[in-house]
This record gives sequence, C-alpha cells and structure tokens, in this order.
Amino acid sequence: MNPEAVTFTAMGPRGDGIGMADGHRVHVPFVLPGETARITREGERGTLLDIVEASPDRVPPPCPHFTRCGGCAVQHWAGDRIAEWKRERVATALRRAKVEAEVLPARDAHGAGRRRATLHVRYPKMPGGRIEAGFMQARSHALVDLDSCPLLVRALAPAPEIARDIGHILRGVAKPLDIQVTACESGLDCDIRGSGPLVDGLRQKLVALARARDLARLTLHGERLVEARVPVLTFDGLTAYLPPGSFLQATAEAEAMLAGFALEALKGAKHVADLFCGLGPFALRLARHMKVSAMDSDKGAIEALGRSIRANPGGKPLVAQARDLFRRPLFVPDLKPFDAVLMDPPRQGAEAQARELAKSKVAKVVSISCDPESFARDARILMDGGFRPGPVTPVDQFRYSAHVEVMAVFAR
Repeated sequence: MNPEAVTFTAMGPRGDGIGMADGHRVHVPFVLPGETARITREGERGTLLDIVEASPDRVPPPCPHFTRCGGCAVQHWAGDRIAEWKRERVATALRRAKVEAEVLPARDAHGAGRRRATLHVRYPKMPGGRIEAGFMQARSHALVDLDSCPLLVRALAPAPEIARDIGHILRGVAKPLDIQVTACESGLDCDIRGSGPLVDGLRQKLVALARARDLARLTLHGERLVEARVPVLTFDGLTAYLPPGSFLQATAEAEAMLAGFALEALKGAKHVADLFCGLGPFALRLARHMKVSAMDSDKGAIEALGRSIRANPGGKPLVAQARDLFRRPLFVPDLKPFDAVLMDPPRQGAEAQARELAKSKVAKVVSISCDPESFARDARILMDGGFRPGPVTPVDQFRYSAHVEVMAVFAR
C-alpha cells in the first residue's frame, strides 16, 4: 500500500471523508470535504497519514481520545457543518424512500451531556497490567481506556473508575464486562452485565464497593445487589422510576424536546396510544391532557411505568401494557379506540405497526425515530395508506457521532 494524495469532496453517512483514487471511491476517517490528504488504501477503505491541505471547517477536537475512541466520528468538524450534514443525512434517507417532505434544520439537543454510558471492561494480557474500562475503538475489538469523556454529564465523571473497580473485584471471573451507568436524581445507577452468576463473597465485595462509591443502586444482570436510594428521574415535575439497565433517551435535553414536540402535535386528542413507550417519558406527560394507553415489549420498563403512574395521581387515565409490537402490533381492530398514535421504536423501526396504521382510520401519527432509514421506510408505508407528512425535524443528541433522531407528524 503506497501513500497517495487524495482530494475529498463529501462526508459519508458514518462520518468518513469520501474521495476518488484511481477512479475508485475511497472512505477515510477523520478527513473533511474540501481537504487533500495523504492516505494508504485497501479497497474502498483508507487510512489517513497526514493532511496536505486542511479545510477551513477543521477545528481542534475537544477530547484527547479522538481518532482512537469509536464513540465520536467528527470532533474535528465545525458544529454548523455537522448540523448541515445530519440534516442532509435525513433528507437523503427520505429521497431514497421517495418521501417528499420538508426537512428543517437540525436542532441541537446535547444539553448538559449524555446521562447514561455503557463502559466495557477488559483485563490485561500480562500479569500486573492495568484493568481497562472505556469505549471500543471504531471497527475494532480494541478498547480505549478512558479517564474521562467530555460528552457525559458531570455526574458520570467517576464512571470509568467505578467500572475499573468492579473489574478489579471480578478479575478472577476473567470475563469481558459491560457496565451501564446512568445519572439519576438520586445518584448513579449501575448495572453489571457479562459476569454470569457470582458467589456470595464477590457479591458482598460489590455491595461494599457500591456503598463506598455512594451508588444509588447496583444490579447484576438486572438483579438488585444493593439499593441505597431508589433511582428516579423527573419528567416536567412527574416522578419516574428507572428499571435496571432500561433504555433512556441519552440526554435530558433531547427527551424534553421530543416530548414537547409530541405534546404540541397531539393537542386536542382524546385517546392516544404511546407505542414503544419505554419507561414513559411521553406517556406520563401526555396523561396530564388526554387518555393514554402505553405499550412496550420491555416488561421491566412497563412495571416501572406502572409504579410511576401510581406515584403521580390525577390527570387522565393512563394504562401501561407489555406487548411485543414487532410480533404483535396493534392491529386495525385494536386501533379503533385511538384518534392518534405516538410511536418511538428502536433502530429497526416499526414496519409491522406502520402497515396496520396505514390500513386503519387513525387520523394522526406522531413518529419519532433514532434511525433516518427506518423512519423513511415507515413514512413511505404511512403515505401509501393515505397519510401526509408535515415538516421533518432532525434532532442531534449524539454530538460528534453519525447518529441523528427524527420527528414528524403524519395526518390524513
């Protein structure tokens, strides 16, 4: 692989610069459109050696781990250009699905930072080496040992050391671990995955660590080891209980932004189905104004939502139900009681549910998605069933990454 100079003209969907070398497209991380760089390449993938001519949009990355840590792709790019790129990512997905809709400028939802992180723990290959805790390198099984991450809320600053402490206690198990840490209002909630069952001696050491670190709760594969304080969040003054290892919008700013959009879009509705509801950040807010039926396949999240419903009396009726909406979506007869539907599915989207909505008489669908491609596919299904989309808004809660949220209203 001989070094060669390539001029880059575009940014790919994963944050790689795209250029042409000997008539072939090449993708190279950490290069910007308009730059000329010296690279080596193998097939369509290239490795950056150095920048020959830098873009005026290049900025100093805020994190010393950038280019090694796989969590971020574009820390070297000016923020306004990142926003334009994410808007274009959404617009491209819609065009490919033949969805005609206005795409608004991307909205920044980073706020105070990400309030949850999953840290990976790996053990040294040589005796006496350091136990590592951090994020994986991009396209690699190698781990970047972190001291800090500038994208996390301040409360998560101790998370890497807590993960290493856990790894030290479980070093005899010698299994790769995943440590999910969430910043709650009552403290840090920590869930350990990957260790398998543990003997009582190790469990007691973990309990002692949780007390020494003043964790709100420590769980093992969702099983409670110790709970000093109940992990809770507040959604616009409403108390919400957090199940171990549950999904939660990455930033509080994004959660509030998406919920505000849903509330405004559903104003005047009498009975709403909140599908893929999780632990209820939308449902709890909506129930102040309308009857809500909330559904999700995560039984732990539904149980927590039930507890939250009891902790917030008043408002309109709110019912939480466990239901696998991929295998058993709300069918046309099930949809008859609802005049509107809100859905916020995982990355694979809600194809089965969209097909039932397209056949139904539901008047309005509020669609929120973490994946532009599955959003566009489901949008096309809704449109084929007689819905028309309003403006589509990209929401950026994963700063410096390729991820982007999407929200839009579909009405008949």
